[in-house]
Amino acid sequence: MLHITPELVDKYGVSGPRYTSYPTAPIWHDIDRSLQLNWLDEITSSQRPLSFYIHIPFCRSRCYYCGCNTLVTRKQSQSAIYVEHLTKEIHRVGKLLHSDKQIRQLHFGGGTPTFLLNEEFEQILDTIQSNFAFETDAEIAIEIDPRTIRTDQLRFLSEKGFNRLSLGVQDFDDTVQTAINRIQSEEMTFEHLQTARSLGFKGINFDLIYGLPFQTLDSFNQTLATVIKMKPDRLAIYNFGYLPERMRHQKKIDPQTLPDKKTRLSLVFETIRQLTDAGYEYIGMDHFALPDDELSIAMRNRTLNRNFMGYTPKSNVDLLGIGMTAISEIGPYFLQNEKRIKTYQEQINETGLAACRGMALSQDDLMRKWTIQRIICHFYLSYAEFKAEFDSEFAACFPTEMTQLAEFQEDGLLELNEDHLRITDTGKVFVRNICMLFDAYINKDDTPKVRYSNTV
Repeated sequence: MLHITPELVDKYGVSGPRYTSYPTAPIWHDIDRSLQLNWLDEITSSQRPLSFYIHIPFCRSRCYYCGCNTLVTRKQSQSAIYVEHLTKEIHRVGKLLHSDKQIRQLHFGGGTPTFLLNEEFEQILDTIQSNFAFETDAEIAIEIDPRTIRTDQLRFLSEKGFNRLSLGVQDFDDTVQTAINRIQSEEMTFEHLQTARSLGFKGINFDLIYGLPFQTLDSFNQTLATVIKMKPDRLAIYNFGYLPERMRHQKKIDPQTLPDKKTRLSLVFETIRQLTDAGYEYIGMDHFALPDDELSIAMRNRTLNRNFMGYTPKSNVDLLGIGMTAISEIGPYFLQNEKRIKTYQEQINETGLAACRGMALSQDDLMRKWTIQRIICHFYLSYAEFKAEFDSEFAACFPTEMTQLAEFQEDGLLELNEDHLRITDTGKVFVRNICMLFDAYINKDDTPKVRYSNTV
């Protein structure tokens, strides 16, 4: 049962990471490109299967809330050039690995991946299949924009093996849509959802955002009611991060139109209440899923994982990021490709690889990463499992943190026991704050100062 007070919100409503990685990306540093070669060797020596992320940056128009690395264009020729470089990168990685490993998960994100022509999808998929094999039940997912996707394109994707979709919705209110430059009717979204279901897509996700301009509790309740009626398999509901100093296009949003703290909090609680009442399970800080969905099953089995694509049931994999700004997570290493398309394509032409930033994790990093993953994915951490993983006692590794955890317990956010800690229902709302306790970099003087979105 949720027990949220204004005092808790004032105390814990601070800026904090979303922990799609640990250490978080701002902590990484510039690397010599030769390190990418060395770190890729980690894949060949491990028993882990592969997960691929393909970044497609193109969008036909700019959504003012967007925090993704995108390129706004209507020139189709740009995607042809970009796909040529994607295939070069895939070939290069495939040649380096000399691996017979199979792909467990393939995800196209962006931007708007369906900006690509069908033949460009075929070019990418053929290149992947010429270098790697897929597991028989591999997840092949794509993010789509309901405003631009066509029925024939959905049919083509299904024929090519895509089996999961994520639809960007954000909000169905007309005033909100106008303010964020994203006009999208309920009818259009529902039509694509029905088509996708008829084509056999599973685990269909809707993205929503709370904290957008002109959102009210009543208006967002209407959006939630519409979504519940449509009944997607999964929902990702994100807290809008208003960061105009980092993303200039957000300056087109008048800060006076944003919901105040009290309204934002009401949006969070009402979302949790309505979706759980409708039969969805609260997966994590921003995800919900129906009980028979893979995410729900993984959460109950404590096999859920979190990475740059959000929550995923596919754990213990090596993630290879392909394309500009794409991130790889390979054993104890993180790598990120060049963020600018021109630089990315120059590097691909030169070496076939484009990593420019990254980090090799220390033993302390790995212990903290494991801890944060357990807290944010399972809402539970076993001290015995920690000892089995690291041959060390949890309390001995984190004496300061154990003392500080007592305060979270006093506030009703977690329970400390002899052999485990467990996050309460109230604590799930503030789970980012609990993770921050184990973040060794967040308050250090010698690390970059980053403004994140608020935890609540």
